Amino acid sequence: MAKMYGKGKTAIESEELQKRRWQIELEFVQCLSNPNYLNFLAQRGFFKDQSFINYLKYLQYWKEPDYAKYLMYPMCLYFLDLLQYEHFRREIVNSQCCKFIDDQAILQWQHYTRKRIKLIENVTAAQQQQQQLQQQQQQANGMEAATGGESAAPTPNVNGSASTADSQQTSSALQPVQAQPGNPQQQQQINGVASGANIKLELN
Repeated sequence: MAKMYGKGKTAIESEELQKRRWQIELEFVQCLSNPNYLNFLAQRGFFKDQSFINYLKYLQYWKEPDYAKYLMYPMCLYFLDLLQYEHFRREIVNSQCCKFIDDQAILQWQHYTRKRIKLIENVTAAQQQQQQLQQQQQQANGMEAATGGESAAPTPNVNGSASTADSQQTSSALQPVQAQPGNPQQQQQINGVASGANIKLELN
């Protein structure tokens, strides 16, 4: 990695120097998350130095994911963006403005965990509700399929049993009526016919 020193001059950093510079810049960027430190820099006139302003622009590479993952205080990136504006660099010198920002930052840190947990719980509850709706829909589809199969299956059996009953009734209707031995009325009729036949034979 090359670092520019002045106009048209380039110096090659060794691996050890690169590592040290990376650590220094990491520490400095995270210090920007403290509004009181920003107020200190503003009162010392650093934000009026164009070289320092250019250095703040250079530090924006920490917003890239490959570098931002090393930050323990990601709020520093928010203040790094604000420092790119002259209006903020001018107002942060005011102690009252610094105190207001500091109070808001403390409130954010105090309630961040609770807000984060609530957001996660809401997302989890929505996912569970969606899964339950999908399961209920699948169960309803399965019950409809099972009900349709059962109602269609017994049709041949019903028709078959009905045709069997009709054939039995038809065959019973075609057969002659036979007297049952246990029926007294039929027995009397039979005896009467027999006695009438015997009388006719005797007269002849």
